[in-house]
Amino acid sequence: MYYFEIALFVIGLLLLVMGYRRNHRNLLLCAAITLFLAGTAQSMVEGFREGYAEARNG
Repeated sequence: MYYFEIALFVIGLLLLVMGYRRNHRNLLLCAAITLFLAGTAQSMVEGFREGYAEARNG
């Protein structure tokens, strides 16, 4: 999970730089979403696991 967060962060930074240099709003939007996911991915996965475990155990 740690490497996944790092990868999302690096991809988000690359999209941010490319979008800023090209003045491309869609790339900037993708960068914002990717950076958001980089910061929240761990808690989203943990919540999904807990919910799945609760549903499975009844």
